[in-house]
Amino acid sequence: MPGTNEPAQMFDFELNQRKGWPSPQAVDYHAAYAPGVTGVRAGMVCSLNANGLFQVGVAGNAMAIFMLQNQADFDVLSDVGNVSGGVASGLVAAGAYELQSTEFVDANYAPNDPLTVQAAGDDAGKLVAGTPYTDPIVGVVSGGVSTSEHDASIDLLAFWPVYLPPTP
Repeated sequence: MPGTNEPAQMFDFELNQRKGWPSPQAVDYHAAYAPGVTGVRAGMVCSLNANGLFQVGVAGNAMAIFMLQNQADFDVLSDVGNVSGGVASGLVAAGAYELQSTEFVDANYAPNDPLTVQAAGDDAGKLVAGTPYTDPIVGVVSGGVSTSEHDASIDLLAFWPVYLPPTP
């Protein structure tokens, strides 16, 4: 029986670890997705809901987690007859690494610009410029935007993840 999933190319949506990963001190996390969550791509930002399941975006004081896989990848979602899958994984924003993501809102980004997460709409879960103490800041731009080495039509945003929740 043929499979039913059609995964994306590895470089269509990605989270690249430029520095600091893998490391025995690295902070990563794995969990299942909350019911109703769909369309998560590598490089998007998720957080845990009250049940410890991944949800898209960051609400309140939740810790940002940068997703390593697409939700429909075979190591996350099992195909018919396969026994693998069931959980996704990501890098926690409190970790000491530099990352690149394809999942950001197109804009001009300069080094040291604070980043938050788009909360809703078509860009939900994507990185976007933020305001410290007003928005949950999940990263700081390091190298800015560059072109993917695999496909010149794909851009990546380089940043250092941080955890700075909004001030009540």
